[in-house]
Amino acid sequence: MKKTLTAALAACMLMSLVQFSASAKQKAPAKSKTQEQIELKIDSPAMKENFQNETEQKSAKPEQQEAIKPVTAAQTSTTDKNVPKTEKSKAKKDKTKDAVKKEEQVKPVKQEAQYMKEKVFYLKQCDNIKIAAEIYVPKDFDKEREYPAIIVVPPSGGVKEQTAGLYAQKLAAKGFVTLAYDAAYQGESGGEPRYVEDPASRVEDVRSAVDYLTTLPFVDKDNIGVLGICSGGGYAFNAAETEMRIKAVATVSAFDLGRARRQGLGDTLTEDQQKQKLKNIAEQRTREVNGKSYKYVEYVPDSKKEIPSNASAMYKEGYEYYKTTRGAHPRAVNKYLYTSLDKQMAFTAFDKPESISPRAVMFIVGGNAETAYFSKEAYDKAQAPKEYFVIPNASHFGLFDKTEYIAPAVEKLGEFYSKYLSNHQEWSL
Repeated sequence: MKKTLTAALAACMLMSLVQFSASAKQKAPAKSKTQEQIELKIDSPAMKENFQNETEQKSAKPEQQEAIKPVTAAQTSTTDKNVPKTEKSKAKKDKTKDAVKKEEQVKPVKQEAQYMKEKVFYLKQCDNIKIAAEIYVPKDFDKEREYPAIIVVPPSGGVKEQTAGLYAQKLAAKGFVTLAYDAAYQGESGGEPRYVEDPASRVEDVRSAVDYLTTLPFVDKDNIGVLGICSGGGYAFNAAETEMRIKAVATVSAFDLGRARRQGLGDTLTEDQQKQKLKNIAEQRTREVNGKSYKYVEYVPDSKKEIPSNASAMYKEGYEYYKTTRGAHPRAVNKYLYTSLDKQMAFTAFDKPESISPRAVMFIVGGNAETAYFSKEAYDKAQAPKEYFVIPNASHFGLFDKTEYIAPAVEKLGEFYSKYLSNHQEWSL
């Protein structure tokens, strides 16, 4: 009896598996060429997700697609029952023709993807913090080749999905492998307490990005450049002064965070004001170590009402970029740990610009940027090869995302890296 029951159960299970397998095969959609392309994988253990094609223009919205479907007999109103068959058929054909015409009208123009991207994670070696990043490659990427690579360093408080990612996309479209990342303690990267803005850590982030790129078989390890935006420009430049694996460094709207924290924008703070700031920070450290909660400070106003009437144009546009739909991102939380301010004040971004030569440097600034003096002073101290490129009418934040300013900046960057990442000079020992 038991043998008979066991045999019957086995037969049922076998039949179910056969039916399930047949059903799954029927339901599984055939892979399109696009899907096959998206499933491209790069031979690196740090790659966590598939490459994704990015297009410049979105397809029609679902509700639009629903609206243009041909009307079927099942969808006609019950009031049509009294209409003669021939009239119903004619009406149906007319509706179908109209629907087809509408479909042709709203069909989006397909634009070929200029790059592909993938989210990656790697360890920052010095403190074992997990860094979240996005790596971009050209549309015709060949994993058997070696490509020059560019690290894009984000502004303070910014995340990889904002201006750093935008520049990374556009430079990948020009043939480079690019990497945009979240700084340690920020965005999707690890690190506690959250939102520490420590320049020493930020400079080490740049070195760690170089570390990571050297592990990728498709990156030319002798041709790695760095691009820094805003305070990321200061961090990138500072790292390049002593990181010899960086072969060319460029900045966009460079900002010396240390000098600005000490002396204010335009060097307006007095020595007494600087000392008072440091005293306030010290008192907060004492409170926190004795059990009080962390204190955080905003980078830009959280609301338009908080903008002072005498605020600078840069301060106002900072709110517009980071706190409105123009550039806001949920992981760019607009705050940093107050007690990291003393570390910022101790930092000098452009400590020794002349030390980078004979590697190339370039500074891109807006003609209306209130921060251009940081770049100009560093440029004057730097040695050849060096370039200083002004984009007329652009503000500091205009170079973050505005097409009319980003386009010439990217063209200049493409020329710069194409020249110096394939023809850089080394120190001779």
